[in-house]
Amino acid sequence: MTRLPPPLAATPPQAPRAPRRRARWQGRLEGERAGLLYGWAIDTAQPQARVVLELCLDGEAVACVIADVARADLAARFEAALGAGADPCHGFVADLGDTPSWRGGACGVWSARIANTDVALKGRLEMDVDVDAAAMPAGGAVYSDGALRLHGWCAAAPERREPPGQGAVRAFVGSRLVAETLAGRRPAGAGATHAAAPQGFELDLPLALADGQPHSVRVVDQHGAALGGSPLTVCCFAAGGKTLLDSGHNPLLERLIDAYERHLPRSLGLDGYRQWSALFEAQDAAAAEPPARQQGGAALRVALIVSGGDAAAVARSGASAAAQSWPARDLFAGAPFAQSLAAALASSCDVLACLRGGDTLAPQALALALEGFALAGAELVYTDSECDGRPWFKPAWNPPYALASDFPLELMLVRVALLRALCAGPADLPASAAALSWRALAALWPRGAAAIVHVPRVLYAFHRPLDAAERLERRAAAAEALAGLAPDAELAALAAPPEQAAPEDGADARRVLYRLPPAAREQGVTLVIPTRDRLDLLRRCIDSIERHTDWARLEIMVVDNGSTQAATRRYLAALRRRGVSVLERPGPFNFAALNNDAVAAARGGLVCLLNNDVEALHAGWLDEMVAQLWQPGVGAVGAKLLWPNGMVQHGGVLLGMGNLAGHFGNRLADADWGDHGRNQLVQQLSAVTAACLLMRRADYLALGGMDARAFPVAFNDVDLCLRLRRAGMAVVWTPHARLLHAESASRGREDTPCKQHRAQREIALLRQRWGALLLSDPAYHPSLNLDAHCQAFGGLALPPRPRRPRGGALAPATEADT
Repeated sequence: MTRLPPPLAATPPQAPRAPRRRARWQGRLEGERAGLLYGWAIDTAQPQARVVLELCLDGEAVACVIADVARADLAARFEAALGAGADPCHGFVADLGDTPSWRGGACGVWSARIANTDVALKGRLEMDVDVDAAAMPAGGAVYSDGALRLHGWCAAAPERREPPGQGAVRAFVGSRLVAETLAGRRPAGAGATHAAAPQGFELDLPLALADGQPHSVRVVDQHGAALGGSPLTVCCFAAGGKTLLDSGHNPLLERLIDAYERHLPRSLGLDGYRQWSALFEAQDAAAAEPPARQQGGAALRVALIVSGGDAAAVARSGASAAAQSWPARDLFAGAPFAQSLAAALASSCDVLACLRGGDTLAPQALALALEGFALAGAELVYTDSECDGRPWFKPAWNPPYALASDFPLELMLVRVALLRALCAGPADLPASAAALSWRALAALWPRGAAAIVHVPRVLYAFHRPLDAAERLERRAAAAEALAGLAPDAELAALAAPPEQAAPEDGADARRVLYRLPPAAREQGVTLVIPTRDRLDLLRRCIDSIERHTDWARLEIMVVDNGSTQAATRRYLAALRRRGVSVLERPGPFNFAALNNDAVAAARGGLVCLLNNDVEALHAGWLDEMVAQLWQPGVGAVGAKLLWPNGMVQHGGVLLGMGNLAGHFGNRLADADWGDHGRNQLVQQLSAVTAACLLMRRADYLALGGMDARAFPVAFNDVDLCLRLRRAGMAVVWTPHARLLHAESASRGREDTPCKQHRAQREIALLRQRWGALLLSDPAYHPSLNLDAHCQAFGGLALPPRPRRPRGGALAPATEADT
């Protein structure tokens, strides 16, 4: 019998090991680069949440930041902690230039913690302004919406002793270099007070990649190191998603594609204009109907005058006229202008156009321009132009901009019946095309919004810039027109700063100087300034007003929204003793309601809404704004606002940017010319900011003031201006009233969940109320970009929005557009 081995001694059961508890919040403060603290933070209990952090200097919280920046280099870490498919937007970049501690040259230990807790992130930074910062783990990042414009940032490597803001960024498809640029722009989110060199970039890929095929694009710095987010995939059609639809598609599908492209607009860099034009202008011209159909069978007969230039120039223009798809009935060339005009007026033609000797028309110019006369009441039509491959995408009828720039003169078509009425006889015939054009514009001025029509197509090409004699001729013609419209006004030349290039086509640039009548001087003006504490801002604001404002009946009204600091209370009491009105309005911050209460209590017939972080920069700023408001039909006037670093904070509001509304000019310095003078010339816009907004008190009250319920903080000024426009009044922006604006310095940024939810509600309500109008701003152009990460006038819409003829009134997009 086999004996079994003795049994093993029993092992006492082991208690199961408790699983290691995972920390809810994870993250690290990683480093600093040129005044930007960076790192990452996640909330494992709420993977979709964006963590709010407090930045601390020596243990004291001095700033807040949200961890919502894409960190492609940490994508694997985020997926491991948050689960498969977690997005990489949990990084943060904090601008120390926005904190008083950093502006004072802070040394000490920086740390980060979860807001409203004592949970600290890993990593501490001992800052010494004399010690070089450590390099970022990623030398930059690149982002794309799948189309042709890439944007991001690229940091110089300190160990290579590279100057910041000078690094090259290159894009490759396979081994082929397809685009390159320099990282020389301020990255998104960097504050205006930050002195660090800009490191942002925009990179325009070639139009050839918009072929509907996926392309893997590798983006590297000048040393060949891949940027975060690279490689990325580009896949789009130049003409948009409708390229995929066949002829028998469901109309609902087309509308869905249109809605998608409206919410995610895409663009091409301006350097690609030639290719863009060849694709879209030629395509649309081939589909255009002949003018005879547009007129119900009655074709418009066109007379064309070619004047100026030598015989070769006249021949070139004549050949261009002869090549029109819809030919001119009569061509007058080679004779003095008045003689040609007399012959044209005696002909049986219906419409007259003028062509400068040497310039040319696009082959479809007359056919497309004549479409403008299909609009009810149209008497005069003008189109866009180009010079040396640089397009001038013009606004709809814009009286002050016309006086400043002559923008409607090329190509201009006018009904002959109107010209016959304006030219009494042979002795009364204008001697130049400019004089004739301005005579027609002046005659239509009172009803220009309907009678003057813009066909938003580039149909006229300059082949030589205007010379000095031509500029003087145009200025004299505009001055004669102005004399009939505003006898007390003067048209003065506007000299561009020495460092600025002249206008692209040599166009004249001017300013209208209005003399204020006694009735305007006698008007009382109330300056409305909401505030809560921030004595430093309020004191500078009022001191600058008192230093630079000379107005007999001036009321300064401070609206105190519950200031609690003793120094502020003492200052407000001192203001009362100096005659400044102080209106007490404690409670939750509601910018619209504060202004409404103040305007209701104001004594002035004119009210100027001012932020407490605004400072007047020169004498005469208020005089200029009142002079503009005093012009017929003007209901509101805005000023040019500058950040403390001299960059433009507000050059007017343009509708549609990012499918909302946005400031124009944020990448321009004060002296920059802008697109065809848009940063230096007075113009009508659809809206201006209430940081400095002048209106008649009666108009403000008649409109019901700002909508304090729908827009308590943001977009209340945009909504007010649009309601003013809808009531038939114009909004004017003038660059000749300049003020400094430390944007949102008083109320701060949208950096808490409460503020962000309120902001999202205001965005939704603006789109709900004005959504159709956001696509059709008469001050902007349907061929220009609307993407949020690219500034206005910064690119070409891909594809362009509908380019139908338009008048100057604020009109919503048609059902087909929306």
